[in-house]
Amino acid sequence: MVAVIPQPFEDWKLPARYEKRQAIGTGSYGTVAEAYDTATKKIVAIKKIPRVFEDLVDCKRVLREVAILNRLKHENVVKVVDVIIPNDLNKFDEIYIVLEIADSDLKKLVRTPVYLSELHVRTLLYNLLVGLKFTHSAGIYHRDLKPANCLVNQDCSVKICDFGLARTVDTPLSYDRGGKRPAANLKEQLTMHVVTRWYRAPELILLQEHYTEAIDIWSVGCIFAELLTMVKETCLKPNERLPLFPGTSCFPLSPDEKHGYNHQFHTRGNKDQLDMIFNVLGTPSNDDVEALVKEDARRYVRIFPHKDPIDLNTKFPGASTKAIDLLKKMLQFNPDKRINVDEALNHPLFRDIRNNELETTADKKVRLPFNDWMPLTADQLRYAFLKEAQVFHPDLKIPDHLAKTGYGNAANNTIE
Repeated sequence: MVAVIPQPFEDWKLPARYEKRQAIGTGSYGTVAEAYDTATKKIVAIKKIPRVFEDLVDCKRVLREVAILNRLKHENVVKVVDVIIPNDLNKFDEIYIVLEIADSDLKKLVRTPVYLSELHVRTLLYNLLVGLKFTHSAGIYHRDLKPANCLVNQDCSVKICDFGLARTVDTPLSYDRGGKRPAANLKEQLTMHVVTRWYRAPELILLQEHYTEAIDIWSVGCIFAELLTMVKETCLKPNERLPLFPGTSCFPLSPDEKHGYNHQFHTRGNKDQLDMIFNVLGTPSNDDVEALVKEDARRYVRIFPHKDPIDLNTKFPGASTKAIDLLKKMLQFNPDKRINVDEALNHPLFRDIRNNELETTADKKVRLPFNDWMPLTADQLRYAFLKEAQVFHPDLKIPDHLAKTGYGNAANNTIE
């Protein structure tokens, strides 16, 4: 049965190359539609972002995603097929991004009334880690990995998408234990308000400034746990499959307004994100608390009453010993003790499905042509979008007044 096309979809301004089919999703930034690409003879997904310049911060996120994906070429990362040239190059206020399409995403998969074998789960997780290995090797922290941002096909292939909150880190990642000595300029580059709450690593919850790519591994661990709820032997119905840490608040990023920064109140609540983590993994050891850089973070964690970890074998009875072992290693409170992507790929869980030829790394770090740490004006953002469109339309001539504005800095204006 073909979905009914919402009326606004009829107003889309698409070139004749794309034959509109049906709307397939909506999000905070716009609508995604399915279309047929007559040039490549393939079905594609087209994301329309209307009124994109109303909020320049959100606009920058859209630009960041396009710019990163134009430079990040891997089978397990969603591919940009086209950035459609606007009709009015001077005053366009909507963007159309054409992406390769997938059958579903992991969020939808978890909600479907089907069960998976552990082999299915292993394959999905392996493909996600292969994509993450390449992403990290290119100097990119995704920072918002969650089931909805992992596209999936019927053959269990996975494609990471939505890089709007990602950051490029083009300096060597050299740290002392505990992340106390970050690489040059890293502290200035990284911000805190990232990752959907349920998949947010403890170091982000506690506002640790010197975090590493270990934040993405924590998110993968949370995704892994959700996939394990689909294993038939665990016997959870779709409406009973929940995130491992379904907190409703995340102190101090989103404290309860009535109680502000009352530490005692938040540690007594049973829906605080950190409390949800401790309910499963137990409270951290004294050594792990001491590894936190900020004294106020150490003080806050110590307010929580002692809790022992639960038995994950009981929570996931359909999971093998190897699966539980990897899950525990991904969900270490201390990021220094958390397994990294290479160690995860080398875990015995993947021994019979691993293909080393798939585990490629980037030739160089991704470097964006604009300064991602400084705001851009609407005209600078228009110029940047048109430069990304030139990747697919080399003959596109950018209006002179936008070309003079440029990126607003001395960054390289070419695709690297």
